[in-house]
Order: sequence, then structure tokens, then C-alpha cells
Amino acid sequence: METLCSTCSLRNDIEKYRIMLNNLIAEKDYKLLDEEIIKLSEYLDELVYKCVFCNKSLEYISKLNLKNVFGIHSTFYYYGYQHLFTSLYFYITAGINNNELIYVSMEKSLYDGLLAFLKVNKVPVEHIKFNSVEELIKGNKYGGLIELKHQINKALLSNEVKKYSGIRWIGQPSYAIKSTSENDFLAFETNLTKGVYNTKASILCIYDAYDYMNKGEFINKTVIEKSLLTHSYILKNSFLEEIG
Repeated sequence: METLCSTCSLRNDIEKYRIMLNNLIAEKDYKLLDEEIIKLSEYLDELVYKCVFCNKSLEYISKLNLKNVFGIHSTFYYYGYQHLFTSLYFYITAGINNNELIYVSMEKSLYDGLLAFLKVNKVPVEHIKFNSVEELIKGNKYGGLIELKHQINKALLSNEVKKYSGIRWIGQPSYAIKSTSENDFLAFETNLTKGVYNTKASILCIYDAYDYMNKGEFINKTVIEKSLLTHSYILKNSFLEEIG
């Protein structure tokens, strides 16, 4: 959504359904497999994507289930923590069931909230580790795609990862930009698709749509527009959908 889209009703609708989702999750004792919660979260997905993509015409080419994500650089736009956690629940559990190590790079308060949310839903959080993408961004800054690939392969060969089938990385751009810079992050995003291609790693970038629609502190128009160009898959309705 353009910052000045004051006449568009989508923002109000998104806020209304965010509150409805939060209330429903509390009402259902945070049981994320509840059908009403899933449907409401998926509807919020639709509204957020309509807003983020605004007047752009999208073609959905194919769908991937969440088990087969190695080599994929994907994105998700969330509006509020409950919306994020609900969608990540399915993405993370699919990775754990596939014997993947889940690396998470996000603000500590968000990370702690995510773990608490997952524990309530009996997700084995010992398979989830905090691992900042800052070193990957620095590698890309000083060594380009070659060094980025080296850093990813180095992570895959580490002792921590050896007992797993691969890495499912989840990164919050707001946190990455705050830790590095907008320019360094965007350069990193540009190379990430090639960086993870044909590896036993994947990365999902989780963009704060609330920040974009209301403040633009870290997720501004430039960052959003670049995100639409650098990802070929979006997380939507518990699938990765290829867009063109």
C-alpha cells in the first residue's frame, strides 16, 4: 500500500481482522490447529497481500507444500505477531518433521514470543536456534555472491547441523536492517536466491507489514518494492506459492 493511500479501506479491514484473530486465538487457548483460527489467519494473509502488492498484477504459477523448501528464498508479510506466529507454526513444524534445523534471526522479544507460542502448541523447540544473518550480510557485502555461498555452505557443514537434513532459516528484515544497514540488507536480498539455490538450506524473509503500512521505520516503500523483485515464492495459506 502506498503510504498516502488514505482512501483505501484495506488498512482498516486488516486491522479489524488482526484484532479478530488475536481475540480468537486467546479464546481458543492458543490452539493453532483450530479450523477457525486457520481460516481467519489465511484470510488475513489475503488482505495483507492485496495491500502490499497494491495494483500489481500477480500470476500464481505453482504451489509447493512446506516440506520441500530446500534451495528456496521465499517471503511472508505479516501484520501483528499473532498473524506471524500462526503462519510460522506450520512452516516450522514442517521443517522439524523433515529433520531440519530451524535457524531464526529476529528481535529477541519476537524470538522469545515465538518460542513461547510454539511451546504452548507442543512444538519441540530444541530444534529451533537463534542465528543472526548478520554474518551472511557481511559476507555478501565484502565478498559478494561467492562469499555468501561460502558462508551458507560453512553453516551447513557445522557440527550443529550435521545431524539434520539441512537448515530452514527464518529472517526478519527489520532486525537485519537495524543490525547492518538498508543498503547492505538489500544487496544481500538480491543475491540470496542464487545463494541458497541447489543447497540444503532455505530462507524465509518475514516482512513487517504493520511497519510498512503505518510507520515505514524499517520496512519502507523501497524495501517492499525490492522484496517483490527478489523473491519468487511467498508463504500463503500454508503453501509456498510461486509468483511471476
